[in-house]
Amino acid sequence: MKLNTFLLLVSLIICNLSFAQEYKNPESAVFDPVTNRYFISNYGSGNIIQIDSAGVKTYFQKGFSKLLGMIIYDNKLYVVDNPETVRGFDITNGRPVMELKIEEAQFLNDITVDDSGFLYVTDSRGAVVFKIDITNQSYSLFIKTISEDPNGIIYDKFNNRLLVCHFRENAQIDQVNLKDTSTSTVALTGFDNLDGITLDESGNCYVSSWSKGNFSDGFKKEGVIIKYDNLFKQKPEIIYNGLLGPADIYFNMSKNELVVPLFLEDDVMYLSLKKD
Repeated sequence: MKLNTFLLLVSLIICNLSFAQEYKNPESAVFDPVTNRYFISNYGSGNIIQIDSAGVKTYFQKGFSKLLGMIIYDNKLYVVDNPETVRGFDITNGRPVMELKIEEAQFLNDITVDDSGFLYVTDSRGAVVFKIDITNQSYSLFIKTISEDPNGIIYDKFNNRLLVCHFRENAQIDQVNLKDTSTSTVALTGFDNLDGITLDESGNCYVSSWSKGNFSDGFKKEGVIIKYDNLFKQKPEIIYNGLLGPADIYFNMSKNELVVPLFLEDDVMYLSLKKD
């Protein structure tokens, strides 16, 4: 083989590998501080891409269905494999540790974990939240949501509650008391199509909004990130705008940055935030 032909083949292989490990409808992000790695789930490709401290992307898992929300707990990465499965992987070696199919599920979406190690998963079309016992890998119907289209969910350890946002017009944020499962609305946001929800180290709440639109007619590049105080008493603050499809946002406490998967732009944005 001639040298020029060999170099061309190598170049094509490198380009193909690079393309294969690019984002395709990135949906969720989590960070492992032990190995200084980000994990990004991709709805469009069914792959999880890991990104090391040098910014190098490689596959962590690939070949699944439509991957959505993720959470790390006890050195395990749990991910929603839409529409009805929750999978778990050991982040040290990538070995599967759980494959739980929720028979009643219609459209599993986001996932969180409480301090006792119970997982909670939203079902957007079923308008419910399921609770998963990791120990025996079983599940139960936890609550029916107040509003339709529950999307993002986060455990708020400051108040021992779940916070749930909804993907619909004039969306609300609800809270679920983990002591008695009572549910109430903490914010009538006035924003549309809320997707991700996360908390910083002070308990301030951030949500992502796609703004007006739908998947049939499309969305404009008018998505925003909104900040609320932990008690939802103060006026919300728009901290970033002009986004196209901001999905399941994640707050990295070790780096004090907000990670925003841009579902419709096949990209991920990192926002450095000032500490309060």
